[in-house]
Amino acid sequence: MRTKFLALAAASAVVAGCATTAPIYPATLAFDRADCSTTPETVTAISLTPDKDKKVWVLDNELSASGPCLERAGHSAPYMVFALPEPGRAKMVELGAGLDLARVLSPQVVLLDAEGVETRSFTRDQYMFRPGLLSVQFVPQENERYAMVTVDPEPIGQSHDTIVSGTSTTTIYTGFGASNWRSGHEAMMSRGFSYEGPVRALVYRTDKDD
Repeated sequence: MRTKFLALAAASAVVAGCATTAPIYPATLAFDRADCSTTPETVTAISLTPDKDKKVWVLDNELSASGPCLERAGHSAPYMVFALPEPGRAKMVELGAGLDLARVLSPQVVLLDAEGVETRSFTRDQYMFRPGLLSVQFVPQENERYAMVTVDPEPIGQSHDTIVSGTSTTTIYTGFGASNWRSGHEAMMSRGFSYEGPVRALVYRTDKDD
């Protein structure tokens, strides 16, 4: 019996050792393209109208340096545009950067009207680190039809450091059965602000859509 338990433990260790890990992308610290537009393109905007059966609709995308770029306030950067839900379809929208292992997009969210003209933007202290993302929350107004995500250049080159805590469980097999041993650990995680990275949108559906 003991031999079988030890064999099972060894097999589990081999499987764990073969497990793949997510790739680690470094922060993109520079962006310099001469073909950037001076006005955002809204025709290809990504819809943020939520599915009816979801209280919170989550949409993930990637902002890439090889995609569309915009020259704004003397600075060029990649950007993407989202089409906001119709008035009354969402009680709140949360938009910003998803957290990669070693980088986080330096987000700048700008709201636009139906013609693509800026209606409002957000100051840096309005962005907050929340579980899994760096984002801003807002309620779309009647005249706001689009939300643009681009890059705030000022934090580029800086990093956001956090201490990650967790516990792990080790199962020890003996001739009398199995016992679990739990241990805690802490690790420092540093993410560099980047011109590229994941973008995440969360749309909180109004209760009256039930």
